Amino acid sequence: MRTLDHWEGRLSALPTTIDCAEMRVIGNDYRQPAFVGPGHIDIRSAADIDFTMHATAANDVDAIRQLGRARENPYEIRDQFILVMTDYQGIEWNCGWTRPEPQTISNRGWLLKGRINSLVTRATGDWVSDKSSIELVFQPKFWLPMSKSVLTVTSIDDVEIEREYSDGQQTVQVLDSEIKFFTTPSSDALWLTAETSTKLIHPYAENWVCEPLRILLGQRIYPRLVARNFGDRTAHVWLRPSLGEYPDLGVASLLGDDHAGLRKDFWKLYASLLQMIAEDKTADGHPNFEPHAITRFYDEIIRATQGSRWVLCMTLSSVAEGLVRLLIPCNPRAKIDNHLKALVCQKILRRENQVAWTRVRHEVMHGHLVSPWGTEEEDKQLSQLIDLIRRLTRKLIEPYVGEESRGTDRVL
Repeated sequence: MRTLDHWEGRLSALPTTIDCAEMRVIGNDYRQPAFVGPGHIDIRSAADIDFTMHATAANDVDAIRQLGRARENPYEIRDQFILVMTDYQGIEWNCGWTRPEPQTISNRGWLLKGRINSLVTRATGDWVSDKSSIELVFQPKFWLPMSKSVLTVTSIDDVEIEREYSDGQQTVQVLDSEIKFFTTPSSDALWLTAETSTKLIHPYAENWVCEPLRILLGQRIYPRLVARNFGDRTAHVWLRPSLGEYPDLGVASLLGDDHAGLRKDFWKLYASLLQMIAEDKTADGHPNFEPHAITRFYDEIIRATQGSRWVLCMTLSSVAEGLVRLLIPCNPRAKIDNHLKALVCQKILRRENQVAWTRVRHEVMHGHLVSPWGTEEEDKQLSQLIDLIRRLTRKLIEPYVGEESRGTDRVL
């Protein structure tokens, strides 16, 4: 039994509206809501969620002061508001931090509007999974090199007129858990499910399993729906923003545009990256809730691909420097050039990688613009810089390639 089977149809349709019997905007004192009233949530797209509220203020003067403090102190979390709502099915949703904007104020009340980032509720009942696990739904689905395909047959009067094969299923054994990827013919969604273990734990698991996908595919991959199942028929269920794909991002992918390489190495690299991410610890020895440094580097490359070539060159140069410092911890003032030369001697990098980094880094960091359309020489340097980043990344995950890092084609 999957918890999100109950929610996928209700929350994934776009656009959709959730009517609310009561909304509560809670200010910094938490003693009583600053505003109360009915309203609705508008889920306009995969990335945009708004709310509208017909509110009554507990105290109009205090409410105006709190709204003013929220605008004046945008970085002071204690001066911001939290939105909580109850829909007409009796489900309570926490909408997180928001900044309500008054549209009208009259003796009949306030009309408030605002944006929210996500919705979360606590689910309980027989339809909630009884396994301690995670469930993620990515929508729309994206391509993965799965070992099993789905065959869809279309027929009329028992006569087959079409058959179509599509991505189906893949299972990966890692972190003492079985991570399953699969699609369903009835929806444009990719599912990921995994039971927790002593190594794959709440509340980190749902973040960890996504990070290798962003590194390998060079895309902003985040789940649309998430269920964190606690194993006692209770779960936290989220609706989260899902960012669209960028076209042709081989430059931001560890595997580039090599589809043969994708099929050959993808799941081994996925498991190795996940192992590295899960074993990373904070300064005080706790698991990391924030993205791994390598994931953050690749996220920056993804963003930089949407800017100018100069921005991309600066980002690639900085990422390469950051990866070298991860591989060879050193004094911040130490010259990276010397470490790159050492890595060339160790056959980890090529001489062309080091030369390209030196030229590009020094030119762009000192204000020399690159050609907006790309010259042959600049394109070669850019290619060597991308290759340098991929080589450093593979070296960093090398210690995590082991017996546990293997993909299987087990049917779900």
